[in-house]
Amino acid sequence: GWARLADDPKALARLPTVAPGATEELDLHLSLETRLAEATAGETLTHGDLYPFNVLLTPDRVVVVDWPHAWIGPAHADLVMLLSSVALSGIDPEPFAVRHPLLTGVEPEAVDVLISAQAGFLLAIACSVDSTADPRLVRMMTELGRSSLRWLSTRTRSSGRSKSKG
Repeated sequence: GWARLADDPKALARLPTVAPGATEELDLHLSLETRLAEATAGETLTHGDLYPFNVLLTPDRVVVVDWPHAWIGPAHADLVMLLSSVALSGIDPEPFAVRHPLLTGVEPEAVDVLISAQAGFLLAIACSVDSTADPRLVRMMTELGRSSLRWLSTRTRSSGRSKSKG
């Protein structure tokens, strides 16, 4: 995540190119990351990698595949991850988030923590890969990380939550 990125001078030097503006927000993300254990507490089996490419649609059902990142956490964790993918398509995920029953009663800052953590995880990998990495995978991680940052920025700006609150 963000702490890993901050501790790796080479990866940190790549961050402005990979995700413009993220370096200026690094303190915010490091602050949010300190709340990760609290924000990921829960008792629900979560997929942990719920992006559109892991969802198969058949004529009569939906099948979720690729479960090696499964973990126990909050019921809304996979929803937050999937909504970040929606942002990648240029759709504002916030209207879906505010109306979704899985996010009813969830502290907005806890959602911010998950969005930031997802971005940090993806961008830390994208900033630290070597030349042998699949460029398509790196591009996908980069774009998903950037879309998560855009969503987080929109959420914090529209809610009035300041950068310093974390």
